[in-house]
Amino acid sequence: MNTDTHGWRKVAAISVQLSALSLILSACNLPQPQADTARHFTLTGPVAATALPDGMVVRPVQLAGHLRSRAMAIRVSENEVIYNEDARWAESLDDAITQLLRARLGTIGGGNVVTVQIQRCELVRAEANAVQLAATYSITPPVGASGEVRRGSFSASPRTWTGGDQGALVGLLREAINEFGDALAVAVVKK
Repeated sequence: MNTDTHGWRKVAAISVQLSALSLILSACNLPQPQADTARHFTLTGPVAATALPDGMVVRPVQLAGHLRSRAMAIRVSENEVIYNEDARWAESLDDAITQLLRARLGTIGGGNVVTVQIQRCELVRAEANAVQLAATYSITPPVGASGEVRRGSFSASPRTWTGGDQGALVGLLREAINEFGDALAVAVVKK
């Protein structure tokens, strides 16, 4: 028996099968890979000032539930929010806002404790692309100090995003948060 011929038949059979499989796979309309269009944004930058040892303490900011997504929230009506999957936070929004407020308030002495709840930090399409920041806060005197807990609310001054560059939108949100930090600093001094 000629084993050499038998081996060639096996190779030929496998070759035919691989060719058939190759034709089947090439006939499939497999989708082409798509480029990732998502852009990732951050609110924070390098911290310029050093916090004082007895500086204000900013507890971690609490966000409204709809703001906890990495995708940027966009309010399209009073009770409807959509998420822009192409504009994502590179860091959690609560951590970013906490860092901005700590950088602003940590240089103010007195040791007060600030607690913040953010209700809005978003683009509002239903109001001509208004950029809104709304929050409530409490300022508690340091342990052992006299004084009452002061509570307040804040709404940022009007800002409008002109569309296009999402980085400009993030800049407007950062401006609103910095405005909030300034308002908290004034509230502490007023006592």
